[in-house]
Amino acid sequence: MVFTIDLARCTGCHACRIACKDRANLPDDVDILRITAEEGGAYPTPTLRYRVSHCFHCEDAPCIPACPDGALARRPDGLVALEGALCTACGACLAACPFGAIVLTADGAIKCDGCADETAAGLPPTCVRACPLRALGFEAEERAVPRAGRVRDVGFPGHEARPRVRYWARPNRPGSA
Repeated sequence: MVFTIDLARCTGCHACRIACKDRANLPDDVDILRITAEEGGAYPTPTLRYRVSHCFHCEDAPCIPACPDGALARRPDGLVALEGALCTACGACLAACPFGAIVLTADGAIKCDGCADETAAGLPPTCVRACPLRALGFEAEERAVPRAGRVRDVGFPGHEARPRVRYWARPNRPGSA
């Protein structure tokens, strides 16, 4: 399974971030799903798009071998799980993650769990269900194809970890390939 994010559809409404925060019972100052604005172009044709980012449960997740305590492991369903009871909050996983997807709190590290309980029940993750414009998806990799008029966007770092995400963009946007 891979996450799909249609950059042309996302309006930066933050519904996914708020739903994630609510599901994970996170305090106001902690986010495990972030939305960043990317400005481009120039007058008279400036551009603005939003990039959703969280743990993409990378195929070659650098956080797993970086953890000296074995608190991070790949589950049979492919999701990268964090066992909070094993975490000593050393921060090694934070430095290893190319997406800044792990957050260190006073209680230890936290990260997106891919809504493992929901996906096991056949539901999409909370962030996907919360998106009013259907910019987010979670689907089998072979079915993760861009909508008409979109191409795969590769304008983000971290490809060496083989993230399980596909960003789709309009072909005339910077970073599209």
